[in-house]
Amino acid sequence: MLLRTYTLAALALLLGCVGLDAQSFADYEIVLSSLGTGVNSAGNDYAPAITPDRQTLYFTSYARSGAGGEADEFYTRRVSDRWSDPLPAGPSLNSAGNEGGLAIANDGHTVVFAAERPDGIGNVDLYIADLRDGQITNVRNMGPSVNSKGWDSHPTISGDGSTVYFASNRAGGSGRTDIWMTRRNGAGDWSVATNMGPVINTSKDERSPYVTPDGGTLYFSSKGHDGHGGYDVFMTYRTDSGWAAPLNLGNTINSSADELFFQAPLEGDLFYMSSSRDGGMGKLDIYSGTPNIFGAGMTRLNVSVIDSTTGKPLPGVISIVDVTTGRTIKAVTTSALVDHYQIPLPAGRRYRVEARVRDTTKSVMVTQTAANTEQNVKIPFGRIVVKLVDFGKYDIPFFVTGYYRPNTAENLEQLFTLRDGELHNANYIEDFSRGSKKHEEYQAYSKTVESLFNTLVRTCVDDIYPEFRKRGLPSEVLEIRVTGFADPQPIQGDYVEGKPIAYENAAGEQQTIRRGDRMDNMKLSGLRAYYSAQQLDTMMSAASASNGDDYNILKKEGRIVFRYISGGVSTDKDDFAAKRRILVEIDRREREPGE
Repeated sequence: MLLRTYTLAALALLLGCVGLDAQSFADYEIVLSSLGTGVNSAGNDYAPAITPDRQTLYFTSYARSGAGGEADEFYTRRVSDRWSDPLPAGPSLNSAGNEGGLAIANDGHTVVFAAERPDGIGNVDLYIADLRDGQITNVRNMGPSVNSKGWDSHPTISGDGSTVYFASNRAGGSGRTDIWMTRRNGAGDWSVATNMGPVINTSKDERSPYVTPDGGTLYFSSKGHDGHGGYDVFMTYRTDSGWAAPLNLGNTINSSADELFFQAPLEGDLFYMSSSRDGGMGKLDIYSGTPNIFGAGMTRLNVSVIDSTTGKPLPGVISIVDVTTGRTIKAVTTSALVDHYQIPLPAGRRYRVEARVRDTTKSVMVTQTAANTEQNVKIPFGRIVVKLVDFGKYDIPFFVTGYYRPNTAENLEQLFTLRDGELHNANYIEDFSRGSKKHEEYQAYSKTVESLFNTLVRTCVDDIYPEFRKRGLPSEVLEIRVTGFADPQPIQGDYVEGKPIAYENAAGEQQTIRRGDRMDNMKLSGLRAYYSAQQLDTMMSAASASNGDDYNILKKEGRIVFRYISGGVSTDKDDFAAKRRILVEIDRREREPGE
């Protein structure tokens, strides 16, 4: 049996109450295991569906021995700590045509599946049937309200059996295959299927939905949302205003291959999915994962870190601790520009919400976390912000795509020199020639970038540093936090510069990137924070020397402290170029031991 241990560090930062980082979910240690040679074959094995008692697993297998058609339903039963040899699900379910994508309602007696049959409306239709004592009976087509003349497949059914979500390539969708849904009324009739809309569906393929038994969380696979390659698994949850923007489950569950047919039962420590990742038995294989933090649905916390005197938000770090495991499962860098952060978390668990501002940490216990609920958590602190400059309000790129030195005229010119030398193999940096249209665009942007940097420098040198030297306590320092951000475009390639660069992640943990390390957006945003801070340091030192030298004196005394923070992917802008920016926060705080 193939056994792998991963960390599900999805999505490193939440950047506001209106949107979540596409990679953000929770940080649990996940173990993925192939179901092995007994279940998986050299062909495609997919669409796992576990019964509510978690003792029988149905799945679809392609061209397997014992199949009546090319794709048939099989089942396997749990025997101690292993799965029995699979058997065909029987003639009431399997036929000479293809069957696949069976779903079981939480009552354990209602199933929905896809099949090619003579009574079909299209080439693949959805059917509903009864499950009694392991036997499929009373099979009936779901009818023209649900099925179309096209391909209708990959169903999932809510716990109460009242709602079915499925994939279809019928006319009227956003892309080639979309997620659709239908509801059953009191008379037992199914409504005309409706498209799930542009929040979930894209111009590319969406497939294999799975709804949690509570009906509030939907998982699905997509090629259209930002992912790691092929089909990725995404999660969305129901809010008062509709379904939330989908979250990618991260590179533990997702890979550069295809991940489909995610399923997480209400109870039990295992979830299931299919993947074509390296190391499998065939094409699509079935995997189990633990712990199952997905099946109970989602709860939502609206966390605010505020100034106790003004009620305004404060910069700091929020940490969410799972009380049972003692593990910090999410770290969020807060900003003075965002009122609160909506954080989706696995329901039915206890959490401790910690907030750190300056050297002070406060915490709040959250023990009532039912699925589909929302609660507010406010953590007050005293006022500490000296200066905040968010360059994100300017819709311009502060960096060349994939690059980390700020887009000043000098750095832009230096980029061409470095490209002929140390950055020759840095294929993650946008390539353009001197004098090209793109070069001219960046030259125009560099004028604005330099002007904004100069404005910040003058404010600090003329006002902040002299005032702090006059009124600051000897035990206090000015902490200049520079947070870098990236756009969601995937980064490919290795870091090629020779100088190791240290920065922090959202939890305040030290990170270092060295030559040969694999680049990604978290490392890129950390590099942007570091090199922007170096740019500001150089400019402030030069400007201070001709104006009282307050900055240089404070720095010599150890009362200027820079922090370089990896902010990850920005989600509060539509334009990719505007996502490539920094945030500068200057705080007044007590000197820490060793500073």
